[in-house]
Amino acid sequence: MTDEWNPNDPDATRVHYDLAKWSFEQMAELAAALADSEIQHAWDGNELIVPESAEEATDDVVAQVEMRLGMASDTDVASPREPIVLAEDADSTEYDLAEWEPSERELVTSHLVNRGLPFRWEEEVLLVSTQDEELVDTILDVVEADEGAEFPDDEGEDADRLPFETLTTFFLAGDRLQRNPLDADGLEQLLSATEVADPTRPPYGVDKRLWNRTCELADELAAALVDGDEPDVVETQAVAAELHDLLRPYV
Repeated sequence: MTDEWNPNDPDATRVHYDLAKWSFEQMAELAAALADSEIQHAWDGNELIVPESAEEATDDVVAQVEMRLGMASDTDVASPREPIVLAEDADSTEYDLAEWEPSERELVTSHLVNRGLPFRWEEEVLLVSTQDEELVDTILDVVEADEGAEFPDDEGEDADRLPFETLTTFFLAGDRLQRNPLDADGLEQLLSATEVADPTRPPYGVDKRLWNRTCELADELAAALVDGDEPDVVETQAVAAELHDLLRPYV
């Protein structure tokens, strides 16, 4: 693989992965894993494109993400809203949250479920996969420090709050647009999320300050793409990268 690889070059050798059955959150997890592994890639709708030389490494990353999210390869994936129970014999890390409020422990559970991370509770001790320890540390830090986070309530005025996946949609848009400012799917995801986003009403479990900054960057990104006669490619890539980096620890 070289830096000159261009997925739009008709002579470039490419491998395509059909991810039509994957959710936005699952694709966001895969995109982040590919970026962490420095694997060049592009998106065509729900289709992932990588250089032929990166096929083996991509297969490994896809398999790791499927395993981490409890997905079955080449089959219908488990809903990211369904809890994934950590196996009894799995390498695990324990967190004693006995001093936490029940609502805080419930919010931690909500974050873990939304991210497809395997876990289980033994009384007030949380057990997670050791390989997810860094991400779980981030989740716990967010919940512990976030005075504005609220747990879902099916009744009252909060019943119409946006789902957590709205944050994931912004992340996917940032990931795609930082790589290709003219990516049609990235623009569609950005505009669809921006249209329904209310800066004063963050999705469930999302820090208000994080949500406000996300909305600010999304507006800046949309302006760079659609306000002028032509898209501002340089500004789009810069803002999209900032949006991607902002949300990476949370999706």
